[in-house]
This record gives sequence, structure tokens and C-alpha cells, in this order.
Amino acid sequence: MPAIRVRGVHKRFGPKVVLDGVDLDIGDGGSLVVIGGSGTGKSVLIKCILGLLAVDRGSITVDGVEVAGLRGSALAAHQAKFGMLFQGGALFDSLPVWRNVSFALPRRDGSARLRAAAIDNLARVGLGPDVADLRPSELSGGMQKRVALARAIAVRPAIVLFDEPTTGLDPIMADVINDLIVELVRDLKITALTITHDMASARKIADAIAMLYAGRIVWQGPRAMIDTSGNAYVDQFVNGRADGPIKMLKTA
Repeated sequence: MPAIRVRGVHKRFGPKVVLDGVDLDIGDGGSLVVIGGSGTGKSVLIKCILGLLAVDRGSITVDGVEVAGLRGSALAAHQAKFGMLFQGGALFDSLPVWRNVSFALPRRDGSARLRAAAIDNLARVGLGPDVADLRPSELSGGMQKRVALARAIAVRPAIVLFDEPTTGLDPIMADVINDLIVELVRDLKITALTITHDMASARKIADAIAMLYAGRIVWQGPRAMIDTSGNAYVDQFVNGRADGPIKMLKTA
């Protein structure tokens, strides 16, 4: 059974249809990248998987458990399976770096243990203990992204969701983050779901790629097939051409 199984998922906001029958499988321990332009429903799909949004119709199961209908402690247990790297990092500038990284860890562990755990996770993303007491605003964009990545893995989640992980980074730092994602997914045996429109990132971190357009998955296959998919939507998106079946969508 896939770690995440999405079948016939529909979601709309008023008259706007965002997801229009999405089918998607993410294998246990796999790294799936969902590509697509702005406003195609990628972020909404992640929120539905997390149980932050209820689907209008369809099914989402995580480790065989149906997400729809989860409430209270059951929903909390479901969400505890996930780590999340937010597009903008979403770090708390009122807290030092180590507090950010250890934010989701149990408070009962005490400050000394939480700090030690934070420093260990910072080391996993290539940052030393010297940054632990700094504020996020004192760090470069690339370092902030690493701190956010350290926080995402701190609770050793089974699944990590990456929301546009290279947004705002120069090409060199973006490649550093891509390499870190590949290493962490492999070393920690994480199932990864990434949403992005950055094809360089998709090519680096994916085992498989799916394309979301107009609320549907229009193609899914191994990363190695992305350039020979034979799918007009994929071809236009991958090659960045204005001519083709993809029409500009207004963002929600």
C-alpha cells in the first residue's frame, strides 16, 4: 500500500474549482515531486493531505488511514507523522535558532536537551553550534532555509512535505538545498512529497514526478521519463514555452 494514496479528490472554494479529481500514489520511502504553475492547486493538495482542509469528494489515506473525518487526538496523531518545510521558512524571529529547530519537540525534555537536539539537527544540514543563539533575521536566506529544514526533520517524521523548497535562493544555494533534501530523505528513510515549479529542483530530488494542471494530474512517471513523456502539458512546462495546451491560470 502506498504511504499516501489520493483518489478522486475534489476541492472548490465557492465557484472556483481547485482540485477536480486528483489521483496520486506516493510509495513508502519514495520522493515524489508535483510540478505545476501557480494557482494549479499544489498547496491546496498538501493541506488536504495534512487534514487542514476537508475534501469535497474523494479519498486520501495515509498509511492506510482515511484522513477525512479525523478529529481531535486522531487528527493530531495524523499530523504528527509529517514534517513540513514551508516556502518562506516560517521561522519565528522572536526566538533563537535553537528554539525554532526544537519548537515541535516535547517541552518536558527541558532546555538543555532541546538545545542539544537542535544542535544535532543543525549539524545534519551543515550548520554549526555557533548559529544556535542567533535570530533568523541574522542569517542569510540559504541559512534560514537550512534552519527550517532542520526543524522539519527534528521530530523524525515519517513523511516530509516540501513547499517550493528553493524559492528565493540563488542557483548555487538552491542546489545545496536540493542535495541536502536528497541526503536526508535517504539517510532518515523519509517519504517525501515536494511541490515546486523549479525543474532543476525536481530533477535532482525526485524519484517520480507528477504534473498537476487545472485541478488534475495530467501525467505521472519516473523522473528519467520527464523529457520523453510524450505529454504535451509536461513538454510545455519542462521546456518553458508559451505555446502549448497550458493556459495562464489566475492564482487563488
